[in-house]
Amino acid sequence: MRDIKEFQILDINAVDQGCDIFDLMKKAGNQLAQHIIINFSDSALFLFVCGKGNNAGDGYIAANILHEKGFNVKIINIDGELKPIPGKALKLYQGEMVQHTFLDEVSTKSTLLIDCLLGSGISGEPSDSFSKIISKINLFSEILSVDVPSGFMKKTSVIPTQTLTFHDQKKGMTSETCGDIFVADVGITKEIDESCGPGELKLFPKFDPDKRKGQNGKVAIIGGGAYAGAPSIAGLGAYRAGVDLVHIFVPENNYDQVSFFAPELIIHKLEGEFIDASLIEKLELHEFDSIVIGPGMGKNSESLRAVTEIINKFDNLVIDADAIFNYNFNKKNILLTPHKGELSRLGVGDSQAQLMKFAVNSGITLLLKGKIDYITDGLYFKKNTTGHPRMAVGGTGDLLAGVCGGLMARGLTAFEAGRLSSYVLGLAGEMCYEENGPGFIPSDLALCVSKIFGKI
Repeated sequence: MRDIKEFQILDINAVDQGCDIFDLMKKAGNQLAQHIIINFSDSALFLFVCGKGNNAGDGYIAANILHEKGFNVKIINIDGELKPIPGKALKLYQGEMVQHTFLDEVSTKSTLLIDCLLGSGISGEPSDSFSKIISKINLFSEILSVDVPSGFMKKTSVIPTQTLTFHDQKKGMTSETCGDIFVADVGITKEIDESCGPGELKLFPKFDPDKRKGQNGKVAIIGGGAYAGAPSIAGLGAYRAGVDLVHIFVPENNYDQVSFFAPELIIHKLEGEFIDASLIEKLELHEFDSIVIGPGMGKNSESLRAVTEIINKFDNLVIDADAIFNYNFNKKNILLTPHKGELSRLGVGDSQAQLMKFAVNSGITLLLKGKIDYITDGLYFKKNTTGHPRMAVGGTGDLLAGVCGGLMARGLTAFEAGRLSSYVLGLAGEMCYEENGPGFIPSDLALCVSKIFGKI
């Protein structure tokens, strides 16, 4: 069961992988027609109520199949001019079209009403005109909704007898909202389903002009001690993800170097030469939306104890680099970003099955970095292939951790942040090579991350 927006992402990625939306529509329409024949062949009339979106196109395809088989079929087109692809589907239909007033004339007992009015992409409540149509639809004894009931998850919605949805169930689907639920396969392969693509860009949070400073995210980066550059680069990554404020907590031996890295970074000096649990009090003085810990930290036992304390006290965490060990993660919104060597510290192999098992048992998300990045929350699995070989340069992983932390601060889950960061950083690497050549460095790459987000 997936969130509605995941199906919008999947459609975009399927097209990017070479799928033809009209071919998918024909498969969905065929599945719909077969479902109707198997379950409702005794109905006196098959009345399709259609809007202008893709689920209307599914209905047109099914209506034509039923019409050609000799069934009594009529279509009501509610929303005037169609989008191009459903319009192409309607051209195949040779049966009867009727006006919406037909809903007041036809028998509500012997008719199967097929609800193809509104899809999952609507924002806000249905308009008054659609609400009136929905009220009339709900008078019918047998209603089959296509993909989702019109007005799904809104105050005004169709309450169907059955819903035929595609590929997978949507979150919120219950017998109360959808009647009996059936899932049909429309030919989207596992490879397409698990591939990151341009659809991931829909996850990027939109900016709200009414928000003031700090409300677009405030991130804490904890690291340094062993390496001063790493937390600084992670801080740049968080900023390039669109957050408002980035605080960096580093031991005093790194303070001067980090302070001169970028004036936008807010630097906090910690006593001593390594991270320890005394920083917890400083973190509690702020209300951070996410915390990134690990870049350049080293593996001092006191530092690892601090990681444990942070896991116990805070949520929305990115655990990177030397901080990666197998803790009690408390089922929080936590993202681990290991490369293959760091993964071994978790006692996990790099197969899909092992990564997913560890993620689901630990309640966290894994982003395994490599030539192909693997991202899983234990329920779902994604692969990202964008990138450039130059991204093996030191600091790229720190930048990735910062971007992940920035996106989590802006409201994404660990799984959403991990796959969007991986995809965008790879695109940025490709762009950065084109703009700067083979010697680009992470600070160049960070700017390209912002440019990719800026194109959304």
